[in-house]
Amino acid sequence: MKENIALIGFMGSGKSTVGKHLARSLEMKFIDIDKEIVKIEKKSIESIFKLKGEEYFRKLERNIIETESKDNNIVIATGGGVIIDNHNIKKLKETSYVVYLKCDIECIYNRVKGRKHRPLLNTENIYETIKNLYEKRKLLYEISCDFSVDINSTTNIYDTVSKIKQNYILS
Repeated sequence: MKENIALIGFMGSGKSTVGKHLARSLEMKFIDIDKEIVKIEKKSIESIFKLKGEEYFRKLERNIIETESKDNNIVIATGGGVIIDNHNIKKLKETSYVVYLKCDIECIYNRVKGRKHRPLLNTENIYETIKNLYEKRKLLYEISCDFSVDINSTTNIYDTVSKIKQNYILS
């Protein structure tokens, strides 16, 4: 069994929320990559994207994954775009049981539509942007995971945590 669990999935799929509950349930440390970046840079993700660009953000993400993956007994909530960097996925696969929170587009849209801190969603038609970006990333999420769990607007977080826990223990 791998020592860590990494949660991947599109923005708004629940990685941070599920990750906190999962870590508590398994008595593991919890790390949220996006929150770590904000803490290090002392800027919001939106500001980082605006001032330094997505490439700079992805470099920070890679550095944190590299560092955190050296530890054991961690649940890692990644950013939605973590899968676009092969190095990130390779590192996570080496050290972590990778779980894809496969959230449907309607649920994602309802969760993120009113939030202004998502730099990739600063567009006129948020739904179309989500749909297009999701379609581009979907296959990467699927081929990068060890296990996936379906998420929608009626999904119970405790059921999700239980499914992940059970499959992790059996892995």
